[in-house]
Amino acid sequence: MEAPKLPSFIKQNRHKSFDFKPRYYSERKERLEEIKRKYEKEKLSPEAKSASLRQDLSSSWQDSRQTKVNSSNRMLMLIILALISITYYIIKY
Repeated sequence: MEAPKLPSFIKQNRHKSFDFKPRYYSERKERLEEIKRKYEKEKLSPEAKSASLRQDLSSSWQDSRQTKVNSSNRMLMLIILALISITYYIIKY
């Protein structure tokens, strides 16, 4: 029997999850897999097609969202650099 755990305000670190990144990339293999997925979708039932469409839409939405976030971050950095350079110019002269 285990002793009851006391509540803690200190958050403990969780274990790191495994993230495998392949070393080699084959463009030909990637294209073939994409073509296979495309034709498999045509053979699917209407319910499976709607689920596949939903997944495609969510992934495209996430991609466009990430693009917008990256562009806004870039613009923010440019504005900060401009303000810093203007401030430096004013202080120097």
